[in-house]
Amino acid sequence: MEKKVKDVMSYPVISVLSTDPISEAVSKMINHEIGAVLVNAGGRTEGIITERDLIKRVIYEGKDPSKTRCGEIMSKPLITIDPEASITKAISLMKEKGIRRVVVMKDNKTVGIVTEKEIIRSLL
Repeated sequence: MEKKVKDVMSYPVISVLSTDPISEAVSKMINHEIGAVLVNAGGRTEGIITERDLIKRVIYEGKDPSKTRCGEIMSKPLITIDPEASITKAISLMKEKGIRRVVVMKDNKTVGIVTEKEIIRSLL
């Protein structure tokens, strides 16, 4: 029987507010040793900031991490998947969208995040 997304996802997720400075997102990524944080606004998960976003939208563009807000550089819309979905479906979604992480949502609530790395580890 194939594993489901809920079997390999990480939780709880680490998040920032859309109004937080980028430096807060970087600090959380370093302190939690993760490659992405979710961005919340109005009580909902609205986007994601990945290491790639930081390189392309902050460093490359010369933005000040203490003055630029997370909501300005987050990737959106979120690509999501149900926790009951198969790992195969998650892999297909990542390949189709060209991403390495998918936010896991149940009943419009964020319950985790699944990454390529976690999927690979689960298959070994």
